[in-house]
Amino acid sequence: MSFKTEAFVLHSRPWKNADRLYSLFTPQEGLIEVIVKSAAKSGNKLAGHLLPFSRVKVMIGRGRLDHLAGASVVIDYANLRSDLRLLSLSSSVIELFLASDGGAEKIKEFELLGEILFFLNNQEISTEHKLILVRIFLWKYLSLAGWRPQLDSCVICQKDLSAGLSAGEAGKYMPGRGIICREHQNVSSVSISGELIKFLQFIIRADWGQLDSLSISQNLNKEWLKISQIYYQTVYDKPSQSLKLFIYG
Repeated sequence: MSFKTEAFVLHSRPWKNADRLYSLFTPQEGLIEVIVKSAAKSGNKLAGHLLPFSRVKVMIGRGRLDHLAGASVVIDYANLRSDLRLLSLSSSVIELFLASDGGAEKIKEFELLGEILFFLNNQEISTEHKLILVRIFLWKYLSLAGWRPQLDSCVICQKDLSAGLSAGEAGKYMPGRGIICREHQNVSSVSISGELIKFLQFIIRADWGQLDSLSISQNLNKEWLKISQIYYQTVYDKPSQSLKLFIYG
């Protein structure tokens, strides 16, 4: 049995003899691994179509270990492999997909990965703005993967807090969950401004056309960095390259 699909090439590693094991992300099944026979040998045509960060069309044969029966390149994000800073950013994005099974929104996650790779590959966008876009991507991805923070009402009592937010009131953030009202503040909650809450609501819901020219103040960016670190560390237990993106921000 075999099937055809599009996929993003996330990672590869040596397997038995000259074979390689490729990690692919597909819109139907999410993360899958496939064997490419003799991929380490020079002149292997299939391996030549499976460069990191590329979007490909593949034919996959099902078995105890899935194997690749055919591949062709749809989009080659070549700029990501020629610039060390972009390589680091792109690798950190890929690491999120390798570290998580994601959620139920595989097609949306697939589209989201294509969107961020497109922006990172775009030479007309400054590196500084790409850093902002990557941090936005992280909030969007984790929200799709089941970690969307509750930002309109209290996580505990469901009290509507939108009126206070509109008036610019500060709130409290419960790591990994969302905002809470004053009655439920505790030692683990951290302060968060109404401005940042509204900003987070916007970036999670907005499409990329509304975000590619986004600018934020230095103070808001500093607060966003702090909350982003807490948000990410709540989801992932062990340190990773991806977490360093927040430091760069």
